[in-house]
Amino acid sequence: MPVEPNYFDDERLIKIRESQEDPIVQYYIVRTDLGMSVGKIGAQIAHGAQMFAIRYASLKFLETDENIEYVAPGKSKLIRMAKEWFEGSFRKVVLGGNAKDFEKIKNELDVFLVKDAGLTEVEAGSETVLVTWPLLKSTRPKVLTKLQVLK
Repeated sequence: MPVEPNYFDDERLIKIRESQEDPIVQYYIVRTDLGMSVGKIGAQIAHGAQMFAIRYASLKFLETDENIEYVAPGKSKLIRMAKEWFEGSFRKVVLGGNAKDFEKIKNELDVFLVKDAGLTEVEAGSETVLVTWPLLKSTRPKVLTKLQVLK
């Protein structure tokens, strides 16, 4: 069976990533106080990535800031940053946080929220993962800088 090549192994993209002094990063924040297994966390992160990709794709085709502002007010800057992220670094960082951290992040950032269906490990409606729009590492807010990388 053929294995799909990894687009990001391209030498040009590797050089771009290595040269970035202030990379564009997308952050995934996992609720550590829910006691999810590694597999559950992986699935929840995948849901968040899908939510982001579908939303980005639905807005990207609009192309002009005017069209984006009409359909999704305030999103043109986010779309431009995401486009640059997709074309260059595609960096991601997974952080851990609790319910209190989630509330702070939701109040400060434009995020995608993953809520569980409750079929396996956690109660239905549990907020499991937050996904940020890609942003310059230097501009990440304090609410993210204080969180630890998920281990």
